[in-house]
Amino acid sequence: MPSQSFKVPTAQLPKGKQTLTIQKTGTGQLHYWVAYGYRPRGLSAGRLNGLRVIREVRPANEDQVLYQFSLNPKEDEFQVSTGQVFDVGLKIITDHPVDQVVITNPLPAGLEAIDASFQTSTPYFKAKGDSWQIGYQTIYPDRVVATSDRLEPGVYSFHYLVRSVTPGVFLWPGATAYLQHTPKKWDALGRVSSGSMQSKSMIPVSPLAAGQSRIPLYPSLIQELI
Repeated sequence: MPSQSFKVPTAQLPKGKQTLTIQKTGTGQLHYWVAYGYRPRGLSAGRLNGLRVIREVRPANEDQVLYQFSLNPKEDEFQVSTGQVFDVGLKIITDHPVDQVVITNPLPAGLEAIDASFQTSTPYFKAKGDSWQIGYQTIYPDRVVATSDRLEPGVYSFHYLVRSVTPGVFLWPGATAYLQHTPKKWDALGRVSSGSMQSKSMIPVSPLAAGQSRIPLYPSLIQELI
């Protein structure tokens, strides 16, 4: 089922009451539903409505959880250094059977997802295994999306790798799990709280002389070369 989404800055939204008009061409039938979403200022709490989502961040190839996002937002920032590689894991918990589940995990601007299918990716690091019920996974520049045809009552997980690439302070929006092909998709929705991440440059940056250039050398590349 094709779908489209549009992102419009709040400042560009028209003022006052507005009407959304949907038109079709041709003689066939058009079936549609429209959902309007927005993010309030600051950190937002998670949501438990038929599905529960928990996000955990670990150093790649390790078991220790460094940071966990659940229902309540945390005021402290997740501290990282540029060049670090992390395993991001999502737990999806349901107490009843659900079909056609979509799991969307947005990325903060300072992280990039690592596509392990590329030969140029870092083979030294491996993401933890996924639940077999969660199959199709797609990596976008700003998010990672996974789907499942059916989940029976239980706890399920999927993992992917990210690398810190840009220093700064960034908002990490909450991950969501919802039912794809249902008009009232918000009747079964799980969302983890949002948080903030601070990424610091690992190597002090000194001014460059005229004609010089700087090549970043990340710890992951050093380990791979060794």
